[in-house]
Amino acid sequence: MSRGTASALTVLRVTRAQPAPTDGEARAALARDRARLSLPVEQHLRDVQVAGPYAISIDGQDLDEYVIWER
Repeated sequence: MSRGTASALTVLRVTRAQPAPTDGEARAALARDRARLSLPVEQHLRDVQVAGPYAISIDGQDLDEYVIWER
């Protein structure tokens, strides 16, 4: 797979107005995504991209959603 291709993608939700996920939290979420999808362990440290926050509400709970992927 090309290093320019995203190989893992995840969504993190936090309580509205809480800080964005740290680099470590984003990488941990991607590692969980890789394991859940039975993807191989990444051999190279990739750049992590974060989009968001996107305000959402689920069952009356106000959240901020972040989309995280590696490149």
